[in-house]
Amino acid sequence: MKEVADALFSTVLFLVKTLPIVLLAFVIVSYSINRGLMTKLSNFMYPILAKLNLSHIAALSFATCFLSPTASYAMLSQAWKEGEISKREVIAISFLNSFPSVFSHLYAFFVPFVIPVLGFAGILYTATRFGVAIIKSTLGYILAIKWRSDAEKEILMEVKPISVKENFGRVAIIMALTYFIVSLASEFGVFREFSSFVRFIPLDPNAIGIAFVEFFNVRAAIVMAAGLIEDGMKIKWAVIGLILGNVISFSTRSVKHSLPMHLALFGRFGVKIVLLNSIATLILDVLFIILILVAL
Repeated sequence: MKEVADALFSTVLFLVKTLPIVLLAFVIVSYSINRGLMTKLSNFMYPILAKLNLSHIAALSFATCFLSPTASYAMLSQAWKEGEISKREVIAISFLNSFPSVFSHLYAFFVPFVIPVLGFAGILYTATRFGVAIIKSTLGYILAIKWRSDAEKEILMEVKPISVKENFGRVAIIMALTYFIVSLASEFGVFREFSSFVRFIPLDPNAIGIAFVEFFNVRAAIVMAAGLIEDGMKIKWAVIGLILGNVISFSTRSVKHSLPMHLALFGRFGVKIVLLNSIATLILDVLFIILILVAL
């Protein structure tokens, strides 16, 4: 069937683009751990971050996430499997990592593309993305302190070695299966049904149009928003349309991009991590839409 072929092609393309990055992340993490660099970095950072009362694992994961979210979560997964941290601590740290995860897109997406294309609307939209990330990171920080285990407060962490071959092979298989199933569901229109609900929302039709386009391609939606602004559309509706597009496509993006990695690293627990983060983002996006409607 055409849908199966398209889903298979999409999966292969996804793996070609992501697996080299995942492999590189595992190699870097494994090398750093085996050479004792992670432990040294953790112990070096502890006096600096002690005032923030973060654990070694939380601080190291947060710092690593600025450079590579994949490496950060690979390290977090290893710490969890070794019993260094609890499940609720992993959830707290996943929220804490929201800001560095978004920050990694600043110079790759927002600065070179979003802001030049949209101008002030781009700045406002970027601010909402970082606003959501900062709020989630703040919540994660509070929870990371509250749920921090007593043992971590007294001892320095020693990061244990990981097997690149074993971990990468398992991650690759799970990512491939998960992405193929999700792509197949997408080809059959499972996620598209969700977008039909927004047609009844009392917003500017152009904003809903932007949101609908973003469901398929965020860059196309940004270009479309820029064109509508040039034709006289209010900036607030362009920004709301982009945020709304994030809302209606959050399930697809989370399932397609976050779930394969988290499922591979954390097993069924990874589903809970992705779900909680997605729900929090969804709620904050809705609140930002309301705020823009009231303020502008």
